[in-house]
Order: sequence, then C-alpha cells, then structure tokens
Amino acid sequence: MPTSESLLLDPAFVRDPHAGLERLREEEPAYHDPHLGWWFITRHEDVKRMLADPNLAKSRNVFEDYVDPDPSTFAGRFDGSSVLNKNPDSHRIWRSRVAAGFTPRAVRRMERQVREVVEQFAAPLREERGRVDLLRAFADPIPNTVIARIAGIPPFPGDESRFRALAQDILRRYVFFADEENVARGTAALEEMAEWILKLTAERRQERNDDLVSDLIHNETEHPPMSDDEIMVFVSSLISAGSETTTLGACHMFRHLFDHPDQFALVRRDPTLIPNAVREALRYDFGSLAAVTPRYATEDFELHGKTIRRGDPIMLSPASANRDASVFDDPHRFDVTRDAREALTFGNGAHYCLGANLAMQELSFMLEAALEFLPEDAVLESGGDDWEQVGIMRRPLRLIVDLRR
Repeated sequence: MPTSESLLLDPAFVRDPHAGLERLREEEPAYHDPHLGWWFITRHEDVKRMLADPNLAKSRNVFEDYVDPDPSTFAGRFDGSSVLNKNPDSHRIWRSRVAAGFTPRAVRRMERQVREVVEQFAAPLREERGRVDLLRAFADPIPNTVIARIAGIPPFPGDESRFRALAQDILRRYVFFADEENVARGTAALEEMAEWILKLTAERRQERNDDLVSDLIHNETEHPPMSDDEIMVFVSSLISAGSETTTLGACHMFRHLFDHPDQFALVRRDPTLIPNAVREALRYDFGSLAAVTPRYATEDFELHGKTIRRGDPIMLSPASANRDASVFDDPHRFDVTRDAREALTFGNGAHYCLGANLAMQELSFMLEAALEFLPEDAVLESGGDDWEQVGIMRRPLRLIVDLRR
C-alpha cells in the first residue's frame, strides 16, 4: 500500500475501489492513510461492531481541544445541533422526538406521497421514444421532490431546480476531503436552505399542516418538542443527505442492472424480487468510498496489531464490509436473489439510518415504475466524462438510455 501519498484520494482508487478494498481487508484491515491522518477500517466484523460501539465518539466534541462552531452562522448552528454531537442519552431523547414524525399514519401518508411523486416523473417517460438522461429526468428529481413533499416545503417560486441544486451542494460540504471550493458551495447552500426551513417552521408553529415539520412540532411525546434549530438540522439533513444519497443509490441500481442483463431479466420476470434487487444493488456498490462513517477513538486500543490512539479519526467503510467474503458468498457477483440483509449500507446500532425505510421504499417504487418504461432491449450508454469526483465521492453526471422501441 502507498506510504507517502493518499490511497483514498487516488482517482483510480475512487473510480474502482473494490480490488484495493479487497487487498486492505486481507493485508491491512486497519489501514492508516499517512497523507490524510485517518484510519480506514474495512472488514465487515470490525465495521459492524464499531458502528455500534458506544466507546467510539461520533464527533470530536468530546475532546478538550474541540472548538464550538460559530453560532452566528447557520452552518455553525447546524453543526452545533447535529445529532452527531449528542451524547448517548441526548441521542435517545432526540430519536424519540423525531419518532413523532414517523407514526403509522405519517408512514402511510409518506407511502402515498412517494408513489405520487414517482408517477409524476415516470408518466412522461412512458411516451418517450428516444435518448433520455435517466439521471436528469428520473433519478435526480424524485428523491428531492419526495423529501420536499414529506417535509411540507414548497419549491422555490418558479424554480424547483434551484431546490435540487441546493440539496446537492449542501452534501458537498460533508463529503470527506472535499476541497475548499466545494465546502464553500455547501456552506452557502446550507445558509440559504436553513433560512427557508426556519421560516417554514415558524409558519407551522402558528398553523399546523399535514406534513413532517408539523408532526415534529405538534405531536405529543414524553419530551419537549424539537427546537427550531433541531428541526432545521433534521430537515436540512433529510433534504441534502436523504435526497442526494437516494439519487446516487438509484443511479447505481440502474447501472448495475444494465451491466447485468441476466439479473435485470430476472426482476422483469418476477417483480417480487424488486425489494431484494434494491438491497443487493446497495450492497454491491452504493457510492463506493463516499459512504463512510466517521468515528473518533476515546481511548487507546489495539486492532489487527495496530495501535489506534485516543483522538485518532477513524473511517468505517460499509462499501468494503459489503464485499467481505466472510459474510457474502462470491461477494463480487451481483445477484438479485441474494440475501443481502447483512449489508451495512444504512449503518448498525443506535445510529442506524432513520431514513433507511424511506430510501428503500423510494428505490423500490422507482424500479417498479422503470420496468414499465424501459424496453427490454434498452442499453445504457457510457462515457469517460460521465462522472465527477468530490473528495472521495464519485457522482454520475448523466445516465443516458435509449428508449426507442
């Protein structure tokens, strides 16, 4: 492995990391990147255990040298109110308060909203007879529109595309090792989005509506309702991470199915395989390196012969864990019939992703609709300039499919 330059930022590694990840699992499962100063953990057993380890901090705020974010900016308030900065007791209370927005009634409302949004963007594609960018026309707008509909946030007047751009830019601020330009773009987008959400929150405190923000404010729990800043952080997180990561999940799902036509044919013949195909696509490759989870050592400990010191930053890699041969037979094979429930795409333990069920629902409905407008002989076009690298994230720029029948 490289000793002086960053393996994790190597464009070749970001583009196709799985051979390198396999080497790390076998030869150096606790890898220290000397350029970045982070530990990188790759084996399924370690990643699963450490995701749920209460002795690993989720944020640096537990250390003496931590400096509170500037509360005069929305970005500072966002970071200061982040769930990652809460201790275990505060985190349990936070989850119970957030649960007010996910009652059975709210979940049924969300399912209806997801189906309506998917149909809104699928209907025009059933009439298409030429080349279509599946990212621009389908995978990109649906998750963002879903989150907006669920939260009760109206689009910017006359410019719904601006809403999606903000969500995408906010995520750039939190991608590991993004450059200063992308961080600045994300910070500016967060300032704009936060002001908008706080305005909506104030309106919902005065008049309840049938949406998530209203539920978070008005549903009774054993704890006081969420503050404006906590709602701003939660909804901003849903908008940025929830929409953009689901877009990436959809892109990879369709790419894997096109790349494995035999598996695509299985799903066409048996649509009951759709949920399983979604889980397998997320296991097989979901944003590759970008889907890492940060932790910080609160004490010295040994792992695979290496000493990780108190305060050391650690990246846990579900992308690597999901290809671990000790858990998944023939892990580099894409198999829509596989039992992929041990995949760690959505985390493990107390911080298991709150939006996991929503993301699975969106992706399942999207695939179900796509089976109607994608002809069986449709081919995905590819090109060398179809991707953008931001830090360790690799994002597709287009997904061109020919819908001529």
